[in-house]
Amino acid sequence: MGEVKVIIVDDDSSSRTLLSHFIQLVPAYHVIGEAASSKECMEFIKKEKPDLALVDIGLPDVNGIETVRMCKKLHPTLQVIFITGYDEYAVDAFALSAVDYLIKPIERVRLFMALEKARKSIEMMKSIEAKKSKKKRVNKLAFKSNQSFVYLAADEILYIEKEGRKSVIHTEADQFETMESLLDMEERLPDTFFKTHRSYVVNLNQVAKIESLGETYVATFSQSEKRAYISKLKINMVHRFMAK
Repeated sequence: MGEVKVIIVDDDSSSRTLLSHFIQLVPAYHVIGEAASSKECMEFIKKEKPDLALVDIGLPDVNGIETVRMCKKLHPTLQVIFITGYDEYAVDAFALSAVDYLIKPIERVRLFMALEKARKSIEMMKSIEAKKSKKKRVNKLAFKSNQSFVYLAADEILYIEKEGRKSVIHTEADQFETMESLLDMEERLPDTFFKTHRSYVVNLNQVAKIESLGETYVATFSQSEKRAYISKLKINMVHRFMAK
């Protein structure tokens, strides 16, 4: 990918200068703007659509949490690293799918790690969007299961699970085995189907709740007791889709 376009949002000029200096040390990141308030931030993001925002929580007009919430309505794919002198906002920050949450004073190595996480997330999102734009969408999935040909309406499918060499397609009341791969079926299905885990493609329109389970997450469905899994790497992108 090209340069990651960054905006720094902090009412303290010395903090903005330090962050800008650190970012200049990292190839492929470019600070395209700075803002000292929520209002300035929103105006800039609406106009320039940066890839990444480094946002201080203690802004003078509207706090950083609310600022990011409003900015994501203007620019849903915006990636955010929160920066603050306090740790009590971490839960709110990650509920907004923040890439990371850094405590002042900022350590250079810690910032570099957060920037790398943001770059990987941006690359993944752009790759997904590119695949979506090339998709030939179907409303019905056709596949061979044992000796039969099955035709399922896409919205009947809860998720598809990889089991060994087979794929298992789950509906509320049934399941079907096929030798087709997860990738092949995902490419034929609508954009609501998302590869949440190396072994799962989930119809996010059917998800009712997502719960943390150790290092992974579990998706449950309103009309079924079946469960699908979401990796830690994919959870932020799933949250963004679910919040639309």
